[in-house]
Amino acid sequence: MSVLHYLRGFYMRNPITSLVAFILLINTCFCSSASGQKEFGFKMPADAKKITIPFEQHNNLIVIPITINRFLTLKFILDTGVENAILTEKLYADILDVNYIREITIDGPGLIDSVEAFIANQVTFSLPGGVVGTNMNMLVLKEDYLQLSENIGDDVHGIIGYDIFSRFVVEINYDDNEITLIDPSRFKASRRATEIPIEIRGSKPFINATIKQDNQKTSLDIMVDTGASHAALIDYNFLDGVDLPEKTIVTRLGRGIAGEIPGYIGRMDSVKIDCFDFSRMLVAAPFDGAYNKVIKRGARVGTFGGELLNRFNVTFDYSSKKMYLTKGDKYRDKFEYDMSGMTLNAVGPSLDTLKVVTVNPDGPAFKADIRPGDVIQRINGRNLRSNSLSEIYNLLQSRDGRKIRVVILRDGEKKKVKFRLKRII
Repeated sequence: MSVLHYLRGFYMRNPITSLVAFILLINTCFCSSASGQKEFGFKMPADAKKITIPFEQHNNLIVIPITINRFLTLKFILDTGVENAILTEKLYADILDVNYIREITIDGPGLIDSVEAFIANQVTFSLPGGVVGTNMNMLVLKEDYLQLSENIGDDVHGIIGYDIFSRFVVEINYDDNEITLIDPSRFKASRRATEIPIEIRGSKPFINATIKQDNQKTSLDIMVDTGASHAALIDYNFLDGVDLPEKTIVTRLGRGIAGEIPGYIGRMDSVKIDCFDFSRMLVAAPFDGAYNKVIKRGARVGTFGGELLNRFNVTFDYSSKKMYLTKGDKYRDKFEYDMSGMTLNAVGPSLDTLKVVTVNPDGPAFKADIRPGDVIQRINGRNLRSNSLSEIYNLLQSRDGRKIRVVILRDGEKKKVKFRLKRII
């Protein structure tokens, strides 16, 4: 699935965002819960041609509200890399008293071999604007392995993808934070958009791209993954003629359901998609074998994620096997990685406390005596009561040499430190 990269600015912003892109590699198939003439799947109101839904953007991820069984509304990530909807906390399924049809074992990247989950059927999903999906399947994790809320900094408890993309043409306006669902029979592409052929493999969209590195060039089919925060993740073991960038850093790329995913961060000389050419794009490369030989089920070579996609306004038309790209407001923004050397989580009942998770011994935060477990009360006057976790990360990758002032709480003692951001890649 795509959530399969946890979330947090995965490779570009912060290892935590990658969790969603890596989430699960499901080795079992879901069976349709529909029987006989019973209808299933999403439909919009009969008189509607299209429905526009506002979304929240966290660490390059699209988060939308979904009501389950017409009772409980939760936030879900919209993810082209996931086939069936996922509920990450079983507590909510228990409240809803959903119907489980069986328990399954999921293999996933990390230190643990497998985790447990349940399959529920006959679930109803409702979206804003009267879009309703009936008799749907949903995967319910036995435990909250992903901890999406802490890593995103907001209450997010689910992931959904193919159920929506297979029914509608989906326009994603990253500039205005809106998605528009359109009846495929009534869709007409904008003349300003560039048409990109896509291939749907196992419910996931793939496009062709060309990458260059050290005067070497190769063409590859790569998955387009709205549920991953990074710009690009590539397993170089599956590429011919192009090597890992010479200059890299070793870091935690993200977290899978079974543990941490180690790897490298580097920069590719050039990435070209049709007429769009990006230089010095950040790329994540997992260690060999770190994710059970696959990034996502069916995405062996790699994925393009939200850090690249949000430079466009993107339209997915699965029925016609096409994707449309229009340059967005961020098209010319540089690709930047964290310059502080620390990763953070939002903790506490209200997710308003900022806690240090890891610190790079070679980074400026470590040299300023910031340590894992420290509670950050303010960063340049900001905290999670005034700013989102994504905004905090934007600050920490904003500019080489920028002065950062931090107030930390350690063992009940308040301490003020300062350092300057340093571009490390």
